[in-house]
Amino acid sequence: MRHPFSIMRKTYLWLTIWWLVLLSARFFFFKNINLSIEFTWWLQIKIDKSVDEEKITTELDKYLTDKKYEWNQILVESSDWLSTITLKMNVEDDAKVTVLSQDIQNFLIKSGYIKDTSSILEQSITWPSVWDYMQKTAKSAVIVWIIFMAIYMIFSFMTIRKVVNPTVLAVITIVTMIFDISVPAWAYGIWTMINPTIQLDSVFIIAILTTMWYSLNDTIIVFDRIRENLQDKLGQKHILYWKVFEDSLRQTMRRSFGTVFSTFIVIVFMYILWSGAIKTFAFTIWIWVLAWSYSSIFISAPLAYLVLGKYRNERKELKQALASK
Repeated sequence: MRHPFSIMRKTYLWLTIWWLVLLSARFFFFKNINLSIEFTWWLQIKIDKSVDEEKITTELDKYLTDKKYEWNQILVESSDWLSTITLKMNVEDDAKVTVLSQDIQNFLIKSGYIKDTSSILEQSITWPSVWDYMQKTAKSAVIVWIIFMAIYMIFSFMTIRKVVNPTVLAVITIVTMIFDISVPAWAYGIWTMINPTIQLDSVFIIAILTTMWYSLNDTIIVFDRIRENLQDKLGQKHILYWKVFEDSLRQTMRRSFGTVFSTFIVIVFMYILWSGAIKTFAFTIWIWVLAWSYSSIFISAPLAYLVLGKYRNERKELKQALASK
């Protein structure tokens, strides 16, 4: 069957697009990232009094700057009888958070916002030590998960080790997954740039964790079809790897696009009909679906083909085969 274009022949094109997306994702995400209080060291105080939000924000920012506190982000919400002051701070340790808490109380009393500490209804703190522990635990969990997944991949493709190194396929599967995670991060960065009120919170993390397995699974399906087709040719003297990879992609493409389309429809309706956390979740998954549909076809196999050295070895044969069609 004749196809309008060869996926494997344009390997460098697909991978160039991949690198450009990764670089822009890193730029937009880290430049515009706005962490919610879930992922920062923060202090929140509620007082039994209504305040002028703009005035107290200005005064408190000046007070903290004079006290040499760096990176002060202040959010004040006030109603008829209650005001909530939330600070995201750059504080190094738990001891300094205690000092900061006392400084805020002194500010409120000296500025006349409250008479004494009895007016403070509630005080909440996320300690630096807690956040450090969460970061380390999350990183360890991801590393362990990646190691076990790589081991699984190596053993799964051990049957074709004579023609294709299963370790290479394992590494490329993880790399493809990183791309699928980077694209939603890139979109999130642009979204935050357009709307500064958007924050990176636990909903984004949940969405990313959800996508990791599906991304991995789809790449494994592509490589599994390559494994099956290579096993059928193990007895042959000369295997045309470009044809095996190309045919395998064509065989899985319809299934991939069908899955992408059905998932895409559901996510679009979630985004349109819901709001809040569900809308954020749907946005992240929606972008991921686009990344997944691209990476499973245009990154996984072409990257493996290039890294294994098959593109360099078969370049002439590939051009001749396509020219003769």
